[in-house]
Amino acid sequence: MRCQNSILTGLLLALLTGATTARAQNSAFPAMRCVNLANALNAPKEGEWGYVIREKDLQRISLAGFDSVRVLIAWNEHAQKTAPYTIDPAFFARIDEVVGQAQHYGLAVILDMHNYEEVYAEPAKHEARLIALWEQIARHYAEAPDSIIFELLNEPKDALQGAVWQGLADRLHARVRTLAPKRWIIMGGDNWNSTNGMERFIAPKDPRLMLTFHYYDPYKFTHQGATWFEGAPPAGRPWGSRIERRHLKREFARAAALARASGHPVWLGEFGATKATNMQDRADWTRQVRRAAEAQGMGWCAFDFAAEFGVFSPERENWVWPLRRALFDQSALALRASPD
Repeated sequence: MRCQNSILTGLLLALLTGATTARAQNSAFPAMRCVNLANALNAPKEGEWGYVIREKDLQRISLAGFDSVRVLIAWNEHAQKTAPYTIDPAFFARIDEVVGQAQHYGLAVILDMHNYEEVYAEPAKHEARLIALWEQIARHYAEAPDSIIFELLNEPKDALQGAVWQGLADRLHARVRTLAPKRWIIMGGDNWNSTNGMERFIAPKDPRLMLTFHYYDPYKFTHQGATWFEGAPPAGRPWGSRIERRHLKREFARAAALARASGHPVWLGEFGATKATNMQDRADWTRQVRRAAEAQGMGWCAFDFAAEFGVFSPERENWVWPLRRALFDQSALALRASPD
């Protein structure tokens, strides 16, 4: 029995040490409680997909207890198609406006390269343009505070996988790091930033690099009733079985172990379930994912604020309260203001 107790004690200490190390690595990272601003600046034109980022929303987000926003941006939709691939100054000004408002309310900002579908389909053809876009972004924010973070490409997929993504990622990181020597950079693996992709990805040696992964398991639950693509899983799928809960914990332990092996901290960049899910199950899933991330010392970024997975209802101009409560245990975090 003493031998068994010693083994169990050793395993517990190893788990606690891993989580403590992860928290220490993340201590300087300014985006630990984040929400994604989707369907606004990643649309071809802001507002075209039903949402425009408003200053009062950034204030709400800050008051709710979030410390950061991940701004999904379709930079490629607002830049020249041929060299030198100049980004539209008016679009840059709009990004600056959002960044300035977020900073005013104490929020860190992740500038995310999102919805660049062409680079997924034809990486070799679009690599020079992708790098040129980031050169402009890096120079533009050269004097910005540490609370401005670069995420080099959302969810590599399709033709941009395996050795193709690895090579492009290495070249892109090297160029951005040359222009932004101290800025936090976020990168992840292929296959939609999955843990499988994370396992294949060899992260550059860089003390200011944050690995990321996205979590949407089980897909038939989180994407049920989705309206933006054909063939979505039908609504009515519950969540919460013992097997599903065990799978969740295993996946987060796996992500944490992969990050430790790489020598980098890891950040949960997206997690959420559609509005079509049963609210009780949706809130339970959200809470359990968030807690699994925190148990491993990870920061997290809920998907999303006011779109298909929204934790806020723009129609009612109020939070979806079961989800807000799922993201913030009152015992763990005192909200900075009373409810709206």
